[in-house]
Amino acid sequence: MLQANRLVRWSATPERWPRPLLAPTHEKGVLLGSHTVNLERSDSDADPVLEAGKQHNVRLAAPAFDGLLLAPDRPLSFWRTLGRLTERKGYRHGLALSGGCLTPSIGGGICLLANALFEFGARQGWHILERWGHTMEAVPPPPGALWGMDATVAWPYVDLVMAPREGAVRLGARVSDGKLRLSIHGAEAPRTRSRLWSEDESLLELAEGTLRINRVVRRVEDTSSGAVLEERTIAENRRRLLNPEARKRTCLTCGETACHARVEVPRSEVRAP
Repeated sequence: MLQANRLVRWSATPERWPRPLLAPTHEKGVLLGSHTVNLERSDSDADPVLEAGKQHNVRLAAPAFDGLLLAPDRPLSFWRTLGRLTERKGYRHGLALSGGCLTPSIGGGICLLANALFEFGARQGWHILERWGHTMEAVPPPPGALWGMDATVAWPYVDLVMAPREGAVRLGARVSDGKLRLSIHGAEAPRTRSRLWSEDESLLELAEGTLRINRVVRRVEDTSSGAVLEERTIAENRRRLLNPEARKRTCLTCGETACHARVEVPRSEVRAP
């Protein structure tokens, strides 16, 4: 029902979810910003099969976003741009959060791309029209880092939708040397700057585990006058923390066979390097 509702809304309100359109290749313009993310996790808890699937999925998905024309009246919709992730399109099993567990899923790990796009757009001062945070924490944030700059996605109704603030831009997205590289080009230098910080950070102990809570606040200022154009919360986060043992347990290692979320990974992927 949720999927059908969102697909109908795509057709009924195309101004919110426009079809992807490529920018003219000869109009690259001024580099407004760039963002680089490592594909490989820095911790040792990742399952090597699902980690390899994640990296494959991000490499396969990134070209769909490369060269996109975006504007205040032409937002970026993650799913409208990428489409459904299927085996027929070449996607593999990667790590996903489902039913409170770490499970293999076709297209799993694609949230790395959504996370990077959200953080990049948020730091550029883009309008955040739709964003959903993860409800579990599989990888703890680095000490001192601004956490909660992530975006979970689920076809097609849990989406990431953002729009540039100042004018038309060309989005760049590519994978090289084990890194996802994002860039934005526009017609002229930016007229605004953004600052982000965390508020109301806390740990809440509940029966189901510990929750990490915060709000990410953003202030957008005019670069010439310093006037504050906007100050608002752009992300509210409540994540259940997984203990070290749970972060390593997936359907590939768990002995539970009756679990509703259990997924079998084909031998061809298990043997993949």
